[in-house]
Amino acid sequence: MPTTLINGLKIELGKQLGRTDAYSLWMDYQLRGNEAVTPDIDEQLNNCATLVLIFSRGYLASSWCLLEMNTFLSKVGNGSGRIFIVEQDFIPREEKPPEFQDLLGYSFWERNSDTGRTRSLGIPKPNPDREPEYYQRLNELARDLTDKLNQLKNEALAAEAKDEGLSRLAALKKSRLENKKASLEAEMAGKLKEHESISISLGNPRLPPDTKKRLTDKQYQLEAEAEKLETEIKLISEQ
Repeated sequence: MPTTLINGLKIELGKQLGRTDAYSLWMDYQLRGNEAVTPDIDEQLNNCATLVLIFSRGYLASSWCLLEMNTFLSKVGNGSGRIFIVEQDFIPREEKPPEFQDLLGYSFWERNSDTGRTRSLGIPKPNPDREPEYYQRLNELARDLTDKLNQLKNEALAAEAKDEGLSRLAALKKSRLENKKASLEAEMAGKLKEHESISISLGNPRLPPDTKKRLTDKQYQLEAEAEKLETEIKLISEQ
């Protein structure tokens, strides 16, 4: 069932997303024992937008499958809505792991109203005439997956646009600060040059007292202004 279902899901996703190359699908075909998640599997889980689990008693018996699910949950969080459970068999709620309690499930089984027994749909293979429920649930799964994938895509695009906007603002701010700093440095250089010129003039012994006082006061003013400019330039440099 898993391979048949995944192949059918590929077709439905292609239809609902608009094209078959609108997504990429990775499937772990191996059921391992007590092993650590390999770097390759960890990378695949880290890059997955959603995780589809084919849930059965065989799945529950596989510590590897549960480890994969918990590894993905640790990356996306319990309330992310990014895990979809395909219930291949009927399993009572009390027998399910706690991690499954709040996850969205899709029942690919049905119960006989007369005998009360359950059977899995699509075994040995789905038949559109005999089991229309199989295709209805497959369509529902594909639709919900499509909605989640589109949501994640839109969120990623919004975050990217926000980051790009912030980068542009940061670049604009930096440019403005650099221009302001250059302007202040040029103004400061002019005041220092004027201060130096006054110093040369004050060295003239024949300078009238009134003129000397005026030039000295101007020097003090230039020094205060230069000190203020130096403080502004320092503040800009620290931003």
